Amino acid sequence: MDARWDRKTLTDASFLHATSHADARRAVRRAVAVRCDVVSHYGDVAEPHLASEVSPFGLWIDTAMPLHPGSEVVVGFRPPRYEGPELLVFGRVTRAVTGRRRGDRGRLGMAVEFRDLSDGERQTLSESLVGIPPRLDRVRFAG
Repeated sequence: MDARWDRKTLTDASFLHATSHADARRAVRRAVAVRCDVVSHYGDVAEPHLASEVSPFGLWIDTAMPLHPGSEVVVGFRPPRYEGPELLVFGRVTRAVTGRRRGDRGRLGMAVEFRDLSDGERQTLSESLVGIPPRLDRVRFAG
């Protein structure tokens, strides 16, 4: 048996505390279908999109034409079960999946990190997401 997989390794604290990129997130992204309007440097017109995941720190926007990472945007959306006015948030694109790169897997789109949510708005957004499950990815098994 490979020494890396013995019982001691599996109970070793360093192994248990190793985090993947997904584990390092500040909050769980909840599966939603929320209409959002995005304004970017390409024009002053709000383009309608669909956000399929939302957290108190950002959202994933499904789009066949994602903006480049680092692009600044303004996103307007109404969180699920939220009765107040639409949230208007400045954000920054942190990830883009275009399908053109070898490592691109999953849905085409972009991740937007919120840049200016107040503590109250973040709390309101968190409360509106309570009870909504995260998106479950399909797992592929070899064989």
